[in-house]
Amino acid sequence: MAALNALGHAVSGSVGTAISTGAVYPLDLVTTRLKTQRQLGDKAQYDGVVDAFRTITSREGGVTALYSGLGPDVAKSVVDSFLFFGFYNYFRRRSGKPRVLEELAIGALAGACARAFTTPVSNVVTRKQMGPRGGGREDETLREALAAIKKESGLLGLWSGYSATLVLTMNPSITFFVNRRLATRIIPALEEEDIPVAWVAFLLAAVSKATATAVTYPFQTGKTRLQMASRSAKHSSEKPSVTNAEAHAMTSQSFFSRLLQLLDETIFGVIIRIVKQEGLRALYDGLRGELLKSFFSHGITMLTKGILHRLVVRLWYLLVPYLHARRLSINK
Repeated sequence: MAALNALGHAVSGSVGTAISTGAVYPLDLVTTRLKTQRQLGDKAQYDGVVDAFRTITSREGGVTALYSGLGPDVAKSVVDSFLFFGFYNYFRRRSGKPRVLEELAIGALAGACARAFTTPVSNVVTRKQMGPRGGGREDETLREALAAIKKESGLLGLWSGYSATLVLTMNPSITFFVNRRLATRIIPALEEEDIPVAWVAFLLAAVSKATATAVTYPFQTGKTRLQMASRSAKHSSEKPSVTNAEAHAMTSQSFFSRLLQLLDETIFGVIIRIVKQEGLRALYDGLRGELLKSFFSHGITMLTKGILHRLVVRLWYLLVPYLHARRLSINK
């Protein structure tokens, strides 16, 4: 029964994620553009979410431009969700009745395990969402995009931004924590008043996801910048070539200086650099669109997941007697 319950959560969560990803994908694309526009150009290209929608549809071929990279993103989201719910239920079942901090840690660990498999595809999605400025072609396949990223940044380039992902694993963890705490307090009281629980579950899921997004958004901006860093550095003409004297000076740097350089390439270094060069506000570029996307995305996911999970379990119990009777008839 435990295995069936875990499988039901994984399958229903994946299907719910696929539906919500497709529903809010244009918002996802727009927020990605808003996060990186300062990095890729001296002058901001879009003046907010509405202007971004208007500009992209008018300059890049209509409404279809808002769905560039949808296929890989849906595939990535489905696999990511399936793995997350699978790992989450596995770790939670093994821990018995976890306390608050343990539950947060379980969510973070499940997210880290899932993203280790899906980060390369996430980088492809970011590349496609950026359009020509991301370095890819419109008709570029998933395999071609992965090969191009590997050629530009090496094998580890496929996992660019994973350090940020480890921090962002707290996002689903915070989401589930807030959702479970709100649900245990609100839903039982509303059931007594005959209020539709499904819509309450939608609102609770949406609010909990929006809360987690607001907390972790600077790291989302840093992750997107990290994913674009190698390609923007490669195509940038602002950096002069390194002379022999400069190369010699670089090799003579102290261990501490090199350590600082390595730190500068992590998510924390990127965030510090953004604040220094562009101001604190740059960390929150596109936040309104992201909050709107998160509100509807997670709400749709959890509403669909709840319905599908019940259907999967009921279907299983309907099929078991049929399969049992069929096996008996074959044995006769």
